[in-house]
Amino acid sequence: MVRSTLRGIVYGGAGHFTARYLTADGTVWFHDGIATGRRCIQDGHLDTMDLASLSHARGKLALTLVYGREE
Repeated sequence: MVRSTLRGIVYGGAGHFTARYLTADGTVWFHDGIATGRRCIQDGHLDTMDLASLSHARGKLALTLVYGREE
């Protein structure tokens, strides 16, 4: 059986997209090319976040979930 893990979420609204990246250890990173430039900022950890809060980020709604295949 192939297993996959959530690795990213793309958010959108008002003609602008942002993203959150999730690392294997559960760290959540936020990226907004306008606000953060080339940097990602740490946005929490899955162990301490309300998972329902992943459906939106800074006023934008989740549009796409990105999964990675586990080996």
